[in-house]
Amino acid sequence: MSIAPLPGPEGLYNVSVMPSFLLDSARVGWQGAYFTDINGADEGIVDHGHERYCLQRGLHREARRGLGRRGWQDMPAGLSVWRSGDEQRFHWRSGGRSQFLFIEPEHVAAVLGHDRPLPAVGHDEPSRLPVVELIFDALQADVVQGSPAGSLVGDSLIAALVAHLSAPVAAGVKGLSAQARDRVVDLIEAGFAGPVSLQELADAAGLGMRQFSRAFRVATGRSPHQYLLHRRVEHAKVLIHQGLPLAQVAVQCGFCDQSQLTRTFMRQVGTTPGRFQSRLAR
Repeated sequence: MSIAPLPGPEGLYNVSVMPSFLLDSARVGWQGAYFTDINGADEGIVDHGHERYCLQRGLHREARRGLGRRGWQDMPAGLSVWRSGDEQRFHWRSGGRSQFLFIEPEHVAAVLGHDRPLPAVGHDEPSRLPVVELIFDALQADVVQGSPAGSLVGDSLIAALVAHLSAPVAAGVKGLSAQARDRVVDLIEAGFAGPVSLQELADAAGLGMRQFSRAFRVATGRSPHQYLLHRRVEHAKVLIHQGLPLAQVAVQCGFCDQSQLTRTFMRQVGTTPGRFQSRLAR
């Protein structure tokens, strides 16, 4: 199933006063999903029905009042999930910082392998929140770091989030067959310098995205995005040994710039590409 990236960020909000956007995933191009970190207006109105899943992580307390009603309700920081067809009709005040993850229903179905919707999770289900908080933190960190693995990190995290919010799955995850593993590895090797999506890799293995991510880790000891970054860094070592300028190495290995190469190289190798290059020259 091919799911196009969502438009945004402005096209995803339907409010009387637009927020200011601190961060968004436009450059990454996650399949069927979009992440934003925003500062909401002090006061405004939202009155629309959702076409997509909307996961909101409120990082502030906010007062809300249903349209046409008098009483204000205090909303603590926390997670809210709206599904396709759900309506938001309220006046807010004391706005502040929130993070939103918009997901196409078709993408949720592709991850889960069925059309059953996600549950409408809210502040009254605290047991699910710790993992969601960690995944939102990881999505934010990946975008801040420039998404060195392209869409693969976000795709994997979003698939994990959808799986976590859905019904529990059976325990006991099998690894990939040798043939499926080889197909996936060949696909990564052939295209690691460009964007590689989780859906492409899952299709090559003949699995849904949720099952694929777990099976790949069992088969290789690494998540798909960890494996991709490992191959990019290993190829960077070869090109550095050949004497290519570091800026050119970054481009040929799929990094958006030299600084992104440096950060990733440092985390995996324990030294910078420049120092690695200097040691080779001795």
